[in-house]
Amino acid sequence: MRGLSALIVLALCGCAPVPPAITQDQQARIAAPDPALAAQVARLLPALRAEERARNARALSGGRGLTPAEQDIARRVGVQHPEKVRLLVLPKIPPMTDPELARLFRIERAWGLTTGYGITVTQMPVPDWLLAHELVHVAQYERLGAGPMLRRTLTESLVLPHNLIPLEREAIALGDRVAKSPAYGY
Repeated sequence: MRGLSALIVLALCGCAPVPPAITQDQQARIAAPDPALAAQVARLLPALRAEERARNARALSGGRGLTPAEQDIARRVGVQHPEKVRLLVLPKIPPMTDPELARLFRIERAWGLTTGYGITVTQMPVPDWLLAHELVHVAQYERLGAGPMLRRTLTESLVLPHNLIPLEREAIALGDRVAKSPAYGY
């Protein structure tokens, strides 16, 4: 999330670098976290889950359903239940309330945030490329489930603090196949 924000800023300046490759050591650490990393994930996961639940509830209760054209985009990126998705538009995405999570996930800089079937965005109308990207995250939630999705996001973010995590790379690549983003230069 925070790496994505930095790349978007660079891309808008016309100088988006290709993100560094993820090393085999990093991949192995994500797949089988060492005891210290596993303990850190276990400590932070309840707070992250609480944040996700609160944000998802807000988006689901205050957001609007997808239009037929938006549902088509959802299906094209693999969302199984586009009728469940709700879009909430806010002027800015609020930062995490937990200070450690706020430092790790600089979400207040993001243009969109997905929490299950709830998507919060900061632009209206929502550009197709941003919607496609966030809908890939909905498909990831459907595929993995909320608990495993959050555990994976947290683990990847801790192992790759200054790089795009694999879940983001997937959302960029698949979302870009559906609606080309002006923000990514790779």
